[in-house]
Amino acid sequence: MKIKGYNTEISPIEFEKLVRDYFLEISGTLKNFKATHNVKLKTFDGDYQIDVFAEFEALNTEIKILVECKKHKNKIKRETVQVLFDKLRATGCHKGILFSTSGFQSGAEKFARKHGIALITV
Repeated sequence: MKIKGYNTEISPIEFEKLVRDYFLEISGTLKNFKATHNVKLKTFDGDYQIDVFAEFEALNTEIKILVECKKHKNKIKRETVQVLFDKLRATGCHKGILFSTSGFQSGAEKFARKHGIALITV
């Protein structure tokens, strides 16, 4: 996938904001769509920092998406995907998406497929 306007010289925080802006751009006809950068979600077992938190309504249900953005030189490891999966379980959100500038190791891809985590290489 290619995100319009992506520049490899941007900082990790600028990358996170670019992903948030991408979500806002593609939201189309989703009802009450919001995408927020750098959100802290409070749960029963602590606070979780989320790079981009997106939510919208569909079928009279509020859908919540956790998005993590990794601007690394090396491929993302399984452990990083596991952390996102743990955040999903702790927060009760519906979907996890991990954006990476460097791709993913095979173990990360396998874990993501098994647990419904979307992996996107930019």
